[in-house]
Amino acid sequence: MRKKLLIAIGSLFLGSVSYSQMQMTDADYVDTNELDCSALGAGGVNFIDMGGNYTPNFDDTITFCPDLTQGTKVSIAFATNIGYEFDIHPTDTLYIYDGPTTAAPLLAATNSAVNPTGANWQASFLNNPSGCLTVRFKTDGASDGTGWIAKVACGNLAQPYYPHLEAFVNGSPINQLNPIDTGYVNVCLGDSILFVAKPLFPYSLESTGFGYSQTLTNVNYSWTISNVGPLGINNDSIWFVPTARQGYFIDLKMTDQFPQLMGITAKVRVSILPSFATAGPVEDTICIGTPDILIGGVTAQDTAGVDVPGGEFSIGGSFAGLTFLPDGNGQLYETTINISGLGSGTVTQASDISSICLDIEHSFIGDLEIALTCPNGTMVSLMNTYSGGGDLVAGGCGGGGISLGSDTDTDGGAPGSPVETYCFSFVNPDYGTICANLGNTYQNPYGNTSMLPGTYTPDGNFSDFIGCPLDGDWTISVQDNQGIDDGYIFQWGITFDASLYPNFETYQNYYVDGFWSASPNIISGQNDTLVVVQTTAPGHSYYTYNVVDDFGCSYDTTFDVFSLPLPIIFPDTLACDMTFQVAGTQAFAGGVWSATPNGLNFSSTTNNNPLITTNTAGTYTVSYIDNACSDTITSTIIFPPYPQIFNDTLLCGDDFQVTGTLVYPTGGTWSAASPEVIFLPNNTTTNPTITATTSGQYTVTFTDNVCNNSTSSQVTLFLLPQIFPDTAACNFVFNATGTIAANGGVWSTADTNIHFIPNANVLNPTITSSIPGTFQVTFTDNQCNTSITSEIEFINYAFVTTVDTVICLGATIVTSCGVYPQNDSYVWSNGQVGNNVSVEPGVYTVTASNECNSHSSTMTIGGKVCYITAPNIIVLSSTSGNNKFFLSYDGVEEFHISIVNRWGNLITEYDDPGAAWDGRNLNGEVVSEGTYFYNFTAKLQTGEEIQQQGFVQVFH
Repeated sequence: MRKKLLIAIGSLFLGSVSYSQMQMTDADYVDTNELDCSALGAGGVNFIDMGGNYTPNFDDTITFCPDLTQGTKVSIAFATNIGYEFDIHPTDTLYIYDGPTTAAPLLAATNSAVNPTGANWQASFLNNPSGCLTVRFKTDGASDGTGWIAKVACGNLAQPYYPHLEAFVNGSPINQLNPIDTGYVNVCLGDSILFVAKPLFPYSLESTGFGYSQTLTNVNYSWTISNVGPLGINNDSIWFVPTARQGYFIDLKMTDQFPQLMGITAKVRVSILPSFATAGPVEDTICIGTPDILIGGVTAQDTAGVDVPGGEFSIGGSFAGLTFLPDGNGQLYETTINISGLGSGTVTQASDISSICLDIEHSFIGDLEIALTCPNGTMVSLMNTYSGGGDLVAGGCGGGGISLGSDTDTDGGAPGSPVETYCFSFVNPDYGTICANLGNTYQNPYGNTSMLPGTYTPDGNFSDFIGCPLDGDWTISVQDNQGIDDGYIFQWGITFDASLYPNFETYQNYYVDGFWSASPNIISGQNDTLVVVQTTAPGHSYYTYNVVDDFGCSYDTTFDVFSLPLPIIFPDTLACDMTFQVAGTQAFAGGVWSATPNGLNFSSTTNNNPLITTNTAGTYTVSYIDNACSDTITSTIIFPPYPQIFNDTLLCGDDFQVTGTLVYPTGGTWSAASPEVIFLPNNTTTNPTITATTSGQYTVTFTDNVCNNSTSSQVTLFLLPQIFPDTAACNFVFNATGTIAANGGVWSTADTNIHFIPNANVLNPTITSSIPGTFQVTFTDNQCNTSITSEIEFINYAFVTTVDTVICLGATIVTSCGVYPQNDSYVWSNGQVGNNVSVEPGVYTVTASNECNSHSSTMTIGGKVCYITAPNIIVLSSTSGNNKFFLSYDGVEEFHISIVNRWGNLITEYDDPGAAWDGRNLNGEVVSEGTYFYNFTAKLQTGEEIQQQGFVQVFH
């Protein structure tokens, strides 16, 4: 309080805060001259009567209206503590109106007799949208007082809002909560419920244009469901699908930005599963055609039928909402929780009250007393940090300038953040009493020293509550013994020991309808809860009884009535080994066996499951006559024969066609001990062809498919001889291999050039020929005298020849090697294939090949220079060789020459480069002496084309 005292004195005497000298006689602060809420600030007094003692017969009015953009409500605190004064004679009256005029509702008519220490008044929300307070002071002519020194403040206080909750089942658009907001939602198991919070915000910024915003999207939602727990979903709606047939408490807490907490609860009741234990048939097993009675029943008059068990759920909790603790001097503020559902229980020990928790903030604890009062009026101090002798509870310590929680130390009603929680408990507290732990502090977000949140030991003793009822009003009382501070109780709650809670709140379903589902077997009472049924066929028949409860939930149960069936014996069957053990016979009272034709033996004709045997395969009809109803049922037994196959056999050849196999129509499977035996087309053919890869004696077995009975025989096979296929041999020698003969044999041939080494009786001899060619050889086996023939082609070795030659340098020619009939292919060293090859000067090798060998030959293609030259003089009469015009040349492939005289007349022309001109013209006449000109074109073997001109001197 010392800090606020200094602020108040500074406000009064230094004038550092606006409005520090507002007097009763000042002009009104109406909506055209509203207060500057921000200038009112923290601390200090700013409203006095008129200075000194007020005057007699005074009657004046002043109005204080807030600047709604800064604060929505005005408050005035009168107190007698430090810096404040409140001295109004009991014959004089101070009137405070909740609005901008004296026509507004009267909040107080006060003086020092009514409020000895002063009080605090604040504009309301319900009747006063302007947020103004109007003060009228009226005195008489008698005694006077000194008046008052007070504090006017304004701020955005907690705006009331109203919780509203709706519930929609399975997507229905109709609110199912009855009564609205706090009633019940009745559902069937598996139904989905959409709970939607729809709080109303009549004083929000959105509704009035002033204050702070309150919308569905900026309110925090905390959902808790009993037996489920906090959902951790901050949303205005939740889906809930009950998983058990019980009741659930839905607890929704909403907190706006102030923060101001509101709560609303609802209950979900899940339809309880009925018991059909006493419903059903009088007889559950009857004879075909015998009537039976089925009993349902859901009404009070029914003596048997459906029983309806009760439902139950645990009780939820309670909390108290926001309580403003305005600036006061000895003012008492209270907030109450009404506890119900705990029955007639009372507090029996201090630990029955597990904890008291308050979400609270306050400027200074040095002037606070906080106590808890139980329903019988007993009060216990939670904390008393006021040492000035307050009248709420006895005692108290000096709490000094320590705050609670996140108080801003700013008047006008604005709360701090975050909200902190202080608990009081004798069960595992974190600390002792607050008075004993005044050093247990921290710096809150606004720079003020506050007590650490946690669980403290109460000042008083909860044992004082022993004997107090649990149900009823539990009240938190806070007395502020000095002014210049304020605070909030945002919410508080009381937690009792779990043993004090009754386990359940119960509810009871009842059934509004009951009926049997239609059945062709109901012969009477279809529209009643009691019906008569009669069956016409053996076996199970099912009847369904349906009920609908008051929640609209449908249930049914099905009853089974069993009509004794005809006797049951084995179905038509097949028995192996002439023996059949009967099993599975069903008959109510046994029966007697018989069979046709004769030939079956029963170990007992009256045994339900006798052993039946016979010595003769065949098909038999067996009958069973039921002793209870004389009903007869028959079945067929087939006793299949044992399989029969061929006798042991021997034959030449590599296969044996089986015939005469006798087996049951389901067939069987052949097998052999030796892997060399093959059954064609497969081993399941009744009469297959049996082959073997080698001669020998083999045991074959036939096993039938029906009874797995087997019989075996021996087959001795002498395979026909096998020799090599037609083949070729090189070097006139062939080594025979792979000859197969059961008992050897003899080789033979019609050609004397063929020889068998070492002799013709060897199974695989060496066969030679003295000449090439194709020859036929024959092998005749000794066992079956069967001959087989093959051809052998004796092939000569490959051979090839080549011839060397010379060609022009740079030229390419096509040449060939020698061709011989035994050769299969020719491959040249330059990669060309065939006997012809395109070459240029160089060395070439050709390889001739056949299946026996390869042979190569190499040729050299020499290179020469190819050219053409001509003489330039001839003497026709010469005997030394130059009497004709001829060319020297090599490697010419194409040629043409023409010779003309000096006048360009054609003398001669020819195409053979080896020809010569003898000096005569085209007419055969000898030309005159003189100069003649030639022009020739030529193409060499190299592909080069030449054109040359020149002259020749002709002399006679």
